[in-house]
Amino acid sequence: MADRFLHFIVNPYAGADAGRYAILKIREIVKRGAGDMNILRKGEDATIVAEQALRRGATDIIAVGGDGTVSGVASALVDENVNLGIIPTGTANMFARELDIPILVIESLDLIMGEHDIRYVDLMDINGRKFIHQIILGASSEALSRVTPQEKRLLRRSVYVLMGLHMFHYFKPMKIHAMIDDVNVNGWASQILIANSGILGIRSLRLGPSIRVDDGIVNIIFMCGKSKAQFILAGLHLISGLHGMSNLLDFHTANRSIRIETEPTTIIRADGEFIDTTPLDLTILPASVRIIVPRNMQ
Repeated sequence: MADRFLHFIVNPYAGADAGRYAILKIREIVKRGAGDMNILRKGEDATIVAEQALRRGATDIIAVGGDGTVSGVASALVDENVNLGIIPTGTANMFARELDIPILVIESLDLIMGEHDIRYVDLMDINGRKFIHQIILGASSEALSRVTPQEKRLLRRSVYVLMGLHMFHYFKPMKIHAMIDDVNVNGWASQILIANSGILGIRSLRLGPSIRVDDGIVNIIFMCGKSKAQFILAGLHLISGLHGMSNLLDFHTANRSIRIETEPTTIIRADGEFIDTTPLDLTILPASVRIIVPRNMQ
């Protein structure tokens, strides 16, 4: 620990009470002189704060929050010889679950402070912003845009029930024009998933059997069809693991770039955050950030 200096970037607005507890535990580390802490103000950019920590010589920068906070900090660490640690205090914490990082604050802190491995993870770049987990276009992104931060904090993971109601109320199919590396894809879809990691809600549910965060490949899943019934059926096929066996699921992979246009335009959500509307232009950045993970993780 003597040659390490940790900088903790805390999003106090993520999740419910875990963030406040994390602040108390981190203050104990700061008092020992082993690091410092920045508690984000409303609207403050985690990427800029992480860049400032880099300039001050931090050896490890720790994102304390949800998937959006993690991707914000990761954006500053591309190709840097600095480790990214994760203390998951968000609503879903999907990326931490994908990497088997403990969800409890004290256990994730123990991992960061104690023995661990480093995993080199791919990122996805959209107009200079970096994302680490998954990107959603279509039905779910439209529904999530109608869920308020207050509802997320109050309902926590149960917020996805409310999201489901919004999803069917505001459902609209999209005509797709896509270029995936050098391959043209055209058709109709209700939703598009772009996955750097494969976890779907819980670790046993996967978007695909071979999706990995460190293989230099991003996976694209088109949920095909125009009707609500087809959307429901495509979703059931997806969570049932019918990968490659359903005519309502169209799987593609990319190792360089993705461009997607939709008619009508739709909301783009990346790592749980609203970022833009279509068209989408994405570049893949392989092995670009170093993440602290449990020992001997496969």
